[in-house]
Amino acid sequence: MLFDAMPAQRLWVPRRVLATPAALSWPQGLTMVERAEALGAEIVQLKSDRLSGLPDSYRDAKSTLAIVVSPPSKRRPQPIPPSADWRFDLAAGCPAHCQYCYLAGSLAGPPIIRAYANLPEILAELPPLLGQGQITSRNAARIGEGTTFEASCYTDPLGIEHITGALADSIRMFGAWEAPVQLRFTTKYDGVAPLLNLPHGRRTRIRFSVNATGVERFEG
Repeated sequence: MLFDAMPAQRLWVPRRVLATPAALSWPQGLTMVERAEALGAEIVQLKSDRLSGLPDSYRDAKSTLAIVVSPPSKRRPQPIPPSADWRFDLAAGCPAHCQYCYLAGSLAGPPIIRAYANLPEILAELPPLLGQGQITSRNAARIGEGTTFEASCYTDPLGIEHITGALADSIRMFGAWEAPVQLRFTTKYDGVAPLLNLPHGRRTRIRFSVNATGVERFEG
């Protein structure tokens, strides 16, 4: 099989982790710190919820993980045509270095990766949106897809899943959601093995971003 012949990708390891007090009040925040520390990352517990000490250089920013709490304004799902009915964010920023990535111009400030510790609050925003979207929920041609939720608009969630665990929790939630719904995300990473045996209920779709050989020099 093709996947058997492919070399396994190395896990991304942040050099530095900034954790806010609010994030550490959530079990997910503590778990992320423990996982990152076990990988050898430097852990900095900030004294306030305002991010400080952010790196100036691109390389240092891309190796920095901030564990924070998603505020109410960011927890509110947004329409995301034509991909899905709704977008919700598990994180913001990506550890990859693809030169063509739109995130470089979409996210303000240094390109650090922000992972959200208050996952239960983020997921709690989704059930009221059942049947309320315009892309698949009420589209006669796509209604068979159910209400669709996109989790990879501002991050590649699989690239940081070994630290966050957010995808696994989301997949379990959708698997237990007895309704016409679908979780979807796009990734450049191949570390799907820990997700395959989860109780997904056939309600998760993974899309892989694949480029021609000539484009490899623009990826990283």
